[in-house]
Amino acid sequence: MMTKIKLCGNYRMEDVAYINTVMPDFMGVIFVPNRRRSIDATQALKMRQVLNPTIPMIGVFQNQSMDEILKLYHQGIIQGAQLHGQETEHEVQVLKQAGMLVINVVAITQLTQKSTADYILVDHADGGRGQTVDWYSIPQKRTRPLILAGGLTTENIQQAIQIVQPTVVDISSGSERDGMKNLQLMRQLVALTRNEDK
Repeated sequence: MMTKIKLCGNYRMEDVAYINTVMPDFMGVIFVPNRRRSIDATQALKMRQVLNPTIPMIGVFQNQSMDEILKLYHQGIIQGAQLHGQETEHEVQVLKQAGMLVINVVAITQLTQKSTADYILVDHADGGRGQTVDWYSIPQKRTRPLILAGGLTTENIQQAIQIVQPTVVDISSGSERDGMKNLQLMRQLVALTRNEDK
């Protein structure tokens, strides 16, 4: 089964143009306040309007209200939610019942816990810092499809896929050069994930 790819942390209209060029499986945007790559609903709507309609937009949240998340979903801005906080299993189910794709972010030690989320994402404890997790410590027995994040780059992504065999890889800082999304890196990451000739 081919590993899918999510390119996250997109916050400029140029980033959406790059996404439309390289065609990853998912595009991520950050709604957590006060992050360098954070966007608001107005910017997200503009991005969704020009994003290829076949690419789901995943919103990243951390302990934010279900009402806020559901409003973005019902407005057609996002198609899924990535939960980075202490969201409960009940909250996961609320989003799923609305029809959303739900990604629950957990520590490696929590990977065997049951969850009704569509995907379980494992990242470094302090996600978004571009630090890798110990790939060898990720258990092969899983209750849900796994997304691997944390410090993935063009140099290590194929090794990470080989060791972990994730359903999806999630890259943010690894698709940037000097803090900005880089079309060449994004293109390489998609090609390497799909094992295509670059």
